[in-house]
Amino acid sequence: MKDIYFLTTIIRREQISAYAEFFNRHEVCALFGSLCHGTAQSKTLAYLGLERTEKLMLVCLLPGQLKERVLRGLVSEMGINVAGSGIALTIPVSSIAGTSSLKFLLGNQEITSHISEGGNDMKEENFALIITIAERGCSDIVMDAARKANAAGGTVVHAKGTGAPFSSKFFGISLADEKDFIYIVAKRQDKDHIMRTIVENAGMHTKAHAAVFSLPVDDVVGLRSVLDEE
Repeated sequence: MKDIYFLTTIIRREQISAYAEFFNRHEVCALFGSLCHGTAQSKTLAYLGLERTEKLMLVCLLPGQLKERVLRGLVSEMGINVAGSGIALTIPVSSIAGTSSLKFLLGNQEITSHISEGGNDMKEENFALIITIAERGCSDIVMDAARKANAAGGTVVHAKGTGAPFSSKFFGISLADEKDFIYIVAKRQDKDHIMRTIVENAGMHTKAHAAVFSLPVDDVVGLRSVLDEE
């Protein structure tokens, strides 16, 4: 199995130039960005006299040896561990379709291989990335449900489905309509409770029509509200 990781970094939108230079210095080959926003409740923002925080999500693939250097740099060079600065997390990649895709995503970076003799040497992940796909404009319903299960916060990304014709309807819901993707990082032991609560309060039987799944998180830096509880 190849030692490759999917890195997701969520930062304030005005930090894009500094972070683009950072990833360039660290020889990241293909970096992609999308606009998103935080999920702080409107009434909380109004009480504090704040506006909704505009964010940027940056994603890329990294070989294992570069992943460690980049994560250290995000803390030491970019100060991502400072409260409110952002979050970065890595997820192990199980497969990549073809050498051309590998070349495009990783360039000439050297890839090492993990050879497992015992078959049980994978690190147990302490965190999970919960991804909820909901109707556009329903992210507050999802986050209200998640907070009932003590989720710390999340990030919303707007997207549009591109389902094939045979799957364009699911439970009578159009997959081609605009959706909200809500990303929540949670402790592994809290994951199931948060997911169940979202389904119960914002699932297919509600106007949010939320579908939920999770991915294991290999490493995380930032996210003080979660890490400080360790």
